[in-house]
Amino acid sequence: MKKKNSNVPLEDLKCWKRHNFEMFLAHLILCRRLRAGQISCETNHNLYNLALKTRSMERIGVTGAAGYIGSRVCYELKDTYDIVPVDNFYGGQVKEIDGIKIINADIQNLKTMEKLLNVDVVIHLAAISGVDECTPDPHLAYHVNVMGTETIGLICRKNSIPLIFPSSVAVLGNPTYFPIDENHPRTPVNWYGKTKKAACDALRVISEGSFPAYEFFMSNVFGVHSLSNTVVSRPNVISIFLDTAKRNEKLTVYRPGTQARNFLHVKDAARSYVLGVKSILEEDPEYKEFCIAGKESMTIIELAKIVSKKAEERGYNTEIIYTKNPRNETLVDRFDMNISKAEAELSFTPYLTVVHEIEESFKIKQ
Repeated sequence: MKKKNSNVPLEDLKCWKRHNFEMFLAHLILCRRLRAGQISCETNHNLYNLALKTRSMERIGVTGAAGYIGSRVCYELKDTYDIVPVDNFYGGQVKEIDGIKIINADIQNLKTMEKLLNVDVVIHLAAISGVDECTPDPHLAYHVNVMGTETIGLICRKNSIPLIFPSSVAVLGNPTYFPIDENHPRTPVNWYGKTKKAACDALRVISEGSFPAYEFFMSNVFGVHSLSNTVVSRPNVISIFLDTAKRNEKLTVYRPGTQARNFLHVKDAARSYVLGVKSILEEDPEYKEFCIAGKESMTIIELAKIVSKKAEERGYNTEIIYTKNPRNETLVDRFDMNISKAEAELSFTPYLTVVHEIEESFKIKQ
C-alpha cells in the first residue's frame, strides 16, 4: 500500500524495531564467528547481505499453489519473494516447487488459513476451474469458488492484506461487444461462470475501504510448463487436439466450429501475477479489474486446421470431423480482448503464441 506522510503507527514501529534488532543480532553473531576464525571476511559479508535480503522479502501467500497456474506463479515468485504456497491437493499436480514444500490446507478452514496467510499479499487461485469440472458437483463448486473465496476475503479484510484473484471469461455469458474490456456486462450462462461472478461480487463488497483488490479477468489459459523435470498441464481444446493428433486419430470439433476463443499461455498468465504483486503493494484500498489475455483470438475450426497441418508435417495422419455441441457455451466468431489497462498500469504484455506451443509440442517425442 502507498505510504502516507503521517506518524508511524505503534504496531509498525514495533515491527521496525524488531526487524532491526534481529538484524543486529545476526550481525553480532557473524562478527563473533569472524573473530574466531570460523568464517572469512568475504563469507561474513555475503552471509549478512543474504540475511538482510531474506528479512526484507515480502511474503506472498498463494492458494491453489499445486495447480496448473498456481505452481507456475510460485515458480515465478520464488526468487524475489518469500512464498507461502497452500493447496488441499484436490486437483494439485505438484508437491513442491524447487524444494519449497506446498502446505496441505483447505481454504474453507478459516482458522487454519488465517494462521498461514500472515503475508504481505495473497494470490487466491484455489478453485474448481472450468465448466466441465463444476458440472458433476455444483455444491462443491459453490463451496470452494464462492464460500472459500469469501473466507480468503475476510482474512484480507481483517488484516488489510492486498488480494489478487482471477475471474474468467465464463462470467460474460454472450458478449455484446468487442473487444471485451473491464466494463463488459456479466451475465454467465453456466454454473462455473455463475460461481466466479458471485465470488467477485462478494470480494468487491468485502474489500471496500479495507484492502486493495485486483480482479484478473483471465481468458483461456493454455500450454505446458515444467517444474523440476515435472511437466504440468491442464486439458483444454489445444492440448486435446494435440494429444489426439499424436495418436493419429480424428480431431472432433463441436458444431458450428466458428466459436472463437482468446488464448493466453500459462507462462504469460503467471507473469501477470508477478506484475500484479509489484503494483498492488503500492495501492490504496481500491477494487480494480484488469483484462489479462493473449493477443490471439481464433475459431475452433481454425485451431483444428493448424494442428492438423502441423501434425501432417511431422508425419502424423489425422482429419477433422464435426459433432453436436453438448455444452451450454458462448458461440461467437470472435473473442478479441482489450488489455490496454493491464499494459498501462501493470506493464503486462503476452509473448507466447498458440502456433509456437503447437510446434514445440510436436518436437517432443511420444
